[in-house]
Amino acid sequence: MDKILDNAINEAVNLVREVSEYLLCDMDDKKVLTKSGDANFVTEIDLKVQEIMIKGLKEILPESNIIAEETNENDFTLGKYTWILDPVDGTTNLMYGYKYSCIALGLVADGRPYAGIVYNPYLRELFTARKGEGAFVNGKPITVSDNKILENCLITIGTSPYDKGKADETFRITKNVFLKCRDIRRSGSAALDICNVAAGRTDGFYEMELRPWDYAAASVILEEAGGCITEWSGDKLSYIREHQAMATNGHIHFELKEVINSKE
Repeated sequence: MDKILDNAINEAVNLVREVSEYLLCDMDDKKVLTKSGDANFVTEIDLKVQEIMIKGLKEILPESNIIAEETNENDFTLGKYTWILDPVDGTTNLMYGYKYSCIALGLVADGRPYAGIVYNPYLRELFTARKGEGAFVNGKPITVSDNKILENCLITIGTSPYDKGKADETFRITKNVFLKCRDIRRSGSAALDICNVAAGRTDGFYEMELRPWDYAAASVILEEAGGCITEWSGDKLSYIREHQAMATNGHIHFELKEVINSKE
């Protein structure tokens, strides 16, 4: 199985690199559509990237299941090889030319996360990981930071902009975290935020609502870099539904969880 999957992952990396060129297109004449919820957008670039990726992934592993953000009828099961795809993580950034978006692709095998690929074409940064083999950016090993107390940590957050009803709770928690950590950042791409924790550039990340395509690929990269990702409760993520998720270097996981779950 490993040889089959290793070949599949290598081909998928090449596919992601190739298709990522669409993210570099000029947005001026690209149609933007609004999906359900506040600030929930899809562009022609999202749809084109997804179309090409799905076709390519089916050629790489013909019998695989594909869970993708812009698909209405996803099969949320992990009974066979399953790709979990976000064609553009950071669509709003893409719309504004903010140049901080990526393609995120995870692979689940035997019901367990097996590999992650996250590519930011603006920085030409390719994050990759395979279970048990470590995590890399552009082929160089990465590890999480060694910061052991929240006071010394830089934390990134997501604001769940698709559901602004969560704003009061999100920012109440964020004030508590901000008062206890070094500083806060908000980038607009959960996959890249988690990868930055994996690379030791930040120490933690959290958001009230993450879907499988937001966290599947980056979670493998983080865990292979020595980090930890769970629900706010501390339970493992399922990879088939949305979660309140937190990702850390592992050292501060308990402390950040306590602050997030504080009712103060």
